[in-house]
Amino acid sequence: MFEEAGKKSYSVMSSEGITAMNLSYWINEHNNKAFDLINNYILLKHYFDKGIPDEEWVIEDNGKYKFFPHMEEKHDAYKYWFDFYMDSFYKRFATLIDTVCHLINIKYGFGIQPASGFRQNVMKKMRTEDETLFKTLKVCLKSRTYKQAERLRNDLTHNYRPNFVDAGIKERREGDKLIISGSLGHYTPTTELITNIEATIDLLADIIDAIRFKIQTESE
Repeated sequence: MFEEAGKKSYSVMSSEGITAMNLSYWINEHNNKAFDLINNYILLKHYFDKGIPDEEWVIEDNGKYKFFPHMEEKHDAYKYWFDFYMDSFYKRFATLIDTVCHLINIKYGFGIQPASGFRQNVMKKMRTEDETLFKTLKVCLKSRTYKQAERLRNDLTHNYRPNFVDAGIKERREGDKLIISGSLGHYTPTTELITNIEATIDLLADIIDAIRFKIQTESE
């Protein structure tokens, strides 16, 4: 989080005052969203720590497949609530990255409109305005942790959710023919999800540390 902007007065007769006021509002917005993310993590970690034995999610038993052989009714409840808060965690994480881009956009006076491609446009402009900060943020946004978080968020939002066993059906085209193949399916255990979630928290801390001084020194 950034330090709270506090109660300040701004001269609406100057562009500097308007920018400072806008930046102050976005700092508060970022902090509120960060607080939501922290609570989201606390709740999902609470249910994870209760124990969700889904690492071995399928076994073969007398020629048949048995899914989640170690899960009991209580574990089903723990997993339901873990999944519930995990889903919203990734969406909240994505919105925090957006608020970082808004802060940069305002601080540097880019004037980029928050439309499709907003993050990319901010980064492109950042490259010529502050190359050091650009390189730091690029490393974060190109990291394996970030890419996995984005893939999980995208699948949770638009595709089959990775925290459920999918149908295992794949389709591909070979000329005019549609080839359909089947498999056992895919599933992402909660241990893999919590590992990425905790890595994204560390990544977000690195991003905030990279821009904190630049943002707050200009807003004070």
